[in-house]
Amino acid sequence: VEPSSLAGVPEGYLAIPEIDVRASAGPGALNEGLEETKEMWFFPDPVIRHEFRAQPADLRMITIDGDSMEPLLASGDRILIDTSQRVPVPPGIFVIWDGMGLVAKRIEHEPNSEPPKVIIKSVNPEYETYERDAEEVHMIGRVVWTSRRL
Repeated sequence: VEPSSLAGVPEGYLAIPEIDVRASAGPGALNEGLEETKEMWFFPDPVIRHEFRAQPADLRMITIDGDSMEPLLASGDRILIDTSQRVPVPPGIFVIWDGMGLVAKRIEHEPNSEPPKVIIKSVNPEYETYERDAEEVHMIGRVVWTSRRL
């Protein structure tokens, strides 16, 4: 479903689905039902197209679970993922499937590595940085926005 084609969307706004999964900001957690819509979020069209530089159909909202990305991302934060951005150049915060579960981490491409590798980092220094062959890591998308309850 094209998010902008849903009934009840206010004029000038686009609907973005929040899917019913949690991305671990910790050691990883198994998530099923990646595309099961929990609710819809509404953003002004110019924010999506110009601020996020994204197509509405490529965006998904999910919830963070864990503390490995604190203080940047905290458990319960909602993050907006651009699923069209799956290459970590430039480095950034991505949601990935690391072989054990969905995780939100800082991902960097390791230059001159053969085979190509990515470096997977947490913001919280209590969690170790690790490395994976790029082909072993399924990139879900780049985090482009966050929402936090104060």
